[in-house]
Amino acid sequence: MESYKLNKQPKLKALINIGSQVPSEPKNIKFNKLGEGVSFDGRFVAYWGAWGSEIKIVRLYCPEEGNKDRKAYCKSSASGSQKDDVGWYQEKEVPVNQGIFVHDLKSGKNVRIARTGVDFSDFVYWNFSGRAPGVGEGSEGDEDGELARWRSASFMAVSGKVDDHEDVSYHTAFKARIGITDVSNVYVNPVDGIYLRKGKENNPLSTLVKTDMNGTVFDPEAIDTATQSILPVTEMGLERDGFRGKSLVINVSMGTEEAGWAGIYLTSMER
Repeated sequence: MESYKLNKQPKLKALINIGSQVPSEPKNIKFNKLGEGVSFDGRFVAYWGAWGSEIKIVRLYCPEEGNKDRKAYCKSSASGSQKDDVGWYQEKEVPVNQGIFVHDLKSGKNVRIARTGVDFSDFVYWNFSGRAPGVGEGSEGDEDGELARWRSASFMAVSGKVDDHEDVSYHTAFKARIGITDVSNVYVNPVDGIYLRKGKENNPLSTLVKTDMNGTVFDPEAIDTATQSILPVTEMGLERDGFRGKSLVINVSMGTEEAGWAGIYLTSMER
């Protein structure tokens, strides 16, 4: 039996690099940021990328729900937070020019699915997570022992195999925000949503779910039993492995101050 070589490294192939040409942009416009999270279905790779030097500032307020130690740490100057009339916050830089892209392993082509400044304002979402100081490993909120901080992520999922057929035009679902920031760098009444595009950027865009949509579209039980009113959609989520073949899974939360409902939902895409 051949002995196992501990130091043997697999050969890696670069698909997209910092410095790669940005699809659908003028020549010599290069990526200077790439997201850590990607979606891969065996042929197509969906990813987030940004370019250019323009940035915008977004103000992030500490969460009011969740682990009490982490909340308390966020609401302290020790975490780097500041306080205004609304609450404790930090401000982060976000690239103005950013987009969702797909790389085809078979053809080697990179294609843009969506970008800011056209249909959307932002693809970057923030979450204050990690371990609060003085809290031991294995406790709630502990992420590999790292101290709690604001972390950013983008959400997309790709499938080129709808109806059991490898579709060269593929389908990409992604989460995006529409809205503007005020003088305090806070989004004013933003609309978040999960959108679906078949193929590249100039193909039609479908809205799967968005803020304030009627919750009963997803679940007949999304009703305030006290008033019999329909609960509006407030949050939605998408995982990178949530799109396989023609099956797409998302999570949706609905609610008001008085009532709430949530669930994980499955739908089938058609070619």
